[in-house]
Amino acid sequence: MALTSDAGDHSLRATTIEVHTGPATDPLAWLAVAPDDDEAWFWEVPNDDTSWTGLGSVVVVDVEGADRFAEAASGASELAESMTLIAPNGAPHPRLAAGFSFDDHLPETAHAWGSFGAGRLVLPAVQVLRHAGRTWVTRIDDRDRPTPLLAPPTGPVDVPPSEPADHADPVARQHYRHLVRLALEAIDRGDLDKAVPCRSLHVDHRPNPIPLLAALRATYPACATLAVRPAGGNACFVGATPERLAAVHAGHLRTAALAGSAPRDPDPAIDAALGQGLLTSPKERAEHAVVVDAVDRALAELGVADRHPSDPVLLRLHGIQHLHTPIDAELPDGVGLLDLVGALHPTPAVAGHPGGQAAHLRAEHEGMQRGWFASPVGWMDATGDGEFRVALRTGLVHTGGTTLYAGAGVVAGSDPDRELAETDVKLRTLLGLVLATSEAKP
Repeated sequence: MALTSDAGDHSLRATTIEVHTGPATDPLAWLAVAPDDDEAWFWEVPNDDTSWTGLGSVVVVDVEGADRFAEAASGASELAESMTLIAPNGAPHPRLAAGFSFDDHLPETAHAWGSFGAGRLVLPAVQVLRHAGRTWVTRIDDRDRPTPLLAPPTGPVDVPPSEPADHADPVARQHYRHLVRLALEAIDRGDLDKAVPCRSLHVDHRPNPIPLLAALRATYPACATLAVRPAGGNACFVGATPERLAAVHAGHLRTAALAGSAPRDPDPAIDAALGQGLLTSPKERAEHAVVVDAVDRALAELGVADRHPSDPVLLRLHGIQHLHTPIDAELPDGVGLLDLVGALHPTPAVAGHPGGQAAHLRAEHEGMQRGWFASPVGWMDATGDGEFRVALRTGLVHTGGTTLYAGAGVVAGSDPDRELAETDVKLRTLLGLVLATSEAKP
């Protein structure tokens, strides 16, 4: 564990005030006026009436290796113990932001992912949280950032027609079909129950992050719109993810299994038929059951007795729908949020099952660096509350343009062309907005 701090050896003082009116009540407005090279985190779930941004960094804890989640938990505990709070009654606790790469190490050739590392826990210098109609600004040791005077963009944007196939190399599309065939061969041999081959799509556009985030939160209100920009400003990880990995509030855990996908259709009858087909498909139900069983086992190993319905329901989002099983539990003493994140990541929904064989197939044949895609990103506070999402429907904006990521679950009965089409559906959720909010090609 490597810790970088400009706080010295003294305890940290967090001072919180409430902001009642104006652009400063929107956390995204603060991000819009922050210096371009500032550390920045953004998190918003409109349906939960929660929006948060963290700017600058007082303390950064870098972790890697097999113990990175435990080391991050230790760092979070130390920071919480060193914090003195000066705040009115009812004010929220300061948050720590955290994110991790898919694998526990990033290779030296990680290029644009290099500044993110294998794990990053950050105490932002200035934090702005809006929840339940109230906005709070927290400053650590009186650090400050510019106060916004203008509101950020609101609402969806006009999205140009955009098909991933129009931006992809045909060789890359054929490579993905080949990945699916390799996974099916491994499944036929009995080496795997499920694989999740992933692909990336590069476009030479760099979106303006503020209009992009505004459009994402307006278009996908049930998702967590997120952004992570390490200090330096050379790369920003953005997206709107539907998948909750773990959320803890007052000792109560909420998680979910999300696996099995189908597109949406503007015709209600066709849309309903697509959803019903998803609910009754043996292939999709088998893929989903693998994830539910894995979550059950991971939680049981921590001594957590979970509960969930026996059958999945549909989670309908803009452009895509999924099989969804909500899972919850009361946490025993000694089990914290990062313990849960470490136990659950990666789920078979993003890694396949069994994990070792799936990882071997990915390392040998996928041919891409996942970085923070499909990885835990979220926040936590000193009370132990917090939430981490699986970073799906995401892209990395970097000096060379934007790289988008998607994967599809492969089980017995999968078809290479259909799995490629599923990744196109997932890539489409972000591609059009990236193009629409890009001012010019680099």
